[in-house]
Amino acid sequence: MTDGHQVQQRPLPAAVESRERPVMPTGALRRTSRLALLPLRHAARTAAASRLSQAASQQIAARTAEQLFATLGELKGGAAKLGQAMSVFEAAMPEEVAAPYRAALRRLTDAAPAMPAEVARRVVAADLAAAYGPGWQERLVAFHDIPAAAASIGQVHRGQWRIDGGQVVQVAVKVQYPGVGRALRSDLRQARLLARMMSRLTRLNVSGLADELAGRLVEELDYVREGRVQAEVAAAFADPLPKELAAARAAGADEPPGRTSVTVPAVYAATPRVLITRWLDGAPLSALLDGRTDLLPEGWRELGPGEAADRAARLLGHAIYAPAACTSWMHADLHPGNFLLLPGGRLAMLDFGAVAATPGGIPAPFGQLAAAVLAGDGPAAIRLARQAGALAPDAEVDPRLIIELLYPLAATGADTSFTYSRAWLRGLMTHFTQPRFAPALRNLTPPPQYALVWRATLSAAGLFAQLGATVPTRGFHLAYSPGFRGSIPPARPQRTDGTLRHAS
Repeated sequence: MTDGHQVQQRPLPAAVESRERPVMPTGALRRTSRLALLPLRHAARTAAASRLSQAASQQIAARTAEQLFATLGELKGGAAKLGQAMSVFEAAMPEEVAAPYRAALRRLTDAAPAMPAEVARRVVAADLAAAYGPGWQERLVAFHDIPAAAASIGQVHRGQWRIDGGQVVQVAVKVQYPGVGRALRSDLRQARLLARMMSRLTRLNVSGLADELAGRLVEELDYVREGRVQAEVAAAFADPLPKELAAARAAGADEPPGRTSVTVPAVYAATPRVLITRWLDGAPLSALLDGRTDLLPEGWRELGPGEAADRAARLLGHAIYAPAACTSWMHADLHPGNFLLLPGGRLAMLDFGAVAATPGGIPAPFGQLAAAVLAGDGPAAIRLARQAGALAPDAEVDPRLIIELLYPLAATGADTSFTYSRAWLRGLMTHFTQPRFAPALRNLTPPPQYALVWRATLSAAGLFAQLGATVPTRGFHLAYSPGFRGSIPPARPQRTDGTLRHAS
C-alpha cells in the first residue's frame, strides 16, 4: 500500500453507539433495479455497435465498461465483489473489446467510492472500545482521515498502533462499511443476473462462479475470522521449512525458488468490523500488468518486462499454493488489488476474507485426476472424478471425452514450465465450450466443498495469462500437491509456447 498524501491526524472520538446509517444503497428494490438495467443497456449498445464503424464500436464498448463498473463500484457489496472476481478473466475477453474493460475492471479492483471519514472514525471507536475498553486510544494513537484504499466491503486508512512493549508501528486500519451486510444479502439474490451480464461481456459461462460467490460472501463480513486466517497463512512463508514441504523434498520434489520472498502483513487487532495490520509500502500488481514501470519499487523496476512478469508469477504461485498445502487455507479472491510488489523483488498478499478451507492440504483427488489426464488414463479419470464427487455414480461418460476435455488445463503441469498468455486463456475457454463436450460437461459438477479451490485455481491461471508469464507450474504441483506428486508421469521436454495440446 502506498499513500503520498499529507493528512490531518487528530484523536478518534470516544466510543459511540455502534449502529451507523448505511453508506451505500441497501434496499433490495433499489439495488435490483440498478443491476437489472446493466445487461439491458449492454445488449442495446451491442446491437448498435454492430451497425457502426470499428471506432464507434470501441467508443460504445468504453462507455458500457465505464457505466458497468461505476455502478458496481458505487453499489459495493456483492456487486463489486463479482466484478473483482471476474477481473482475473479479462484476459479471456475478445481482444477488440478487452482494452476498455481491462481499464474499468482494474479500477474496480483498486478503488471504490469512500465512506465519510467521520463514519469510519465512529465505527473504529465503537469496535475498539468494545475490545480494549476505555484505554483503546493508547493503542491506536493516530488515524488518517483520507482512505488509502476502498473496496467492496470496507476501506483502508493509515494509522499508528502501539504494540506490546510500547513500540509504535505504522498500520493499515480496515473499516467495514455500515450497512454492507444488508447490501450483501440483497446481492445474493442478484448473483445469477450478474452472471448473465458478465457472460455477455466475457463469453464465459460464470453461473457456477456466481453461485459459489453468493454462498460465501457473508463469511467475508467476519473480520475476526479474517484476522485469524491471515495470521495462520503467514506461517507458510517463514524461513523454517514447513513439515509439509520437508516431506515433499524428501520425496525428491524441491519447491521452485521464491517462497520466502512472499509476505503477509502481521495482524495486530481484529474486531467484527475493524482489522488492524502492519502497513506495507509497495506498488499494486496492476502497475506491472499495465506497464507502469515508473511505479515499480526497487528490485522490480530494474527487471525487463518478461523477467518481472515471470518473477511475479512465480511468487504468485507460492502465494496461492503454499498456504493451501501448509496451513489448510487457500486464498480465493485472487484479483490484482490483493497483491503488492514490495521493494527487493518481494510480493505481499492481502485480504483474507475469501478463503477456501483445505484441511489436510490440497485435496488429493485434484492432483490424482490431473495425473490421470496427463497419462491419458480415461478409466482412472472417471474413477477419480466419482471419488471427488464431481461425477455422479450412475453417470455414463465417455472416458476419452473426459481426457480430451480436461487435457489442455492439466497440460500446464506436463512440462518443467509453461508459458501462459491471453491467447491461451481465450483458447482454453473456447475449448471448453465446444459442442462435442456438452455431454461430459452436463455430468461434471465441481462438488461444493471444492468450489473455492476451483475458483482459486482458475483465477491463478487468469493472473498468469494477464502477465504472459512462464511459470514452473509442474514444480508447484509436485511440491504442494501430494496427490499429483504420487501419481504423475515423467515430465516431457520443456515446451513454453502456451499452445493447447491434446493427449496422444
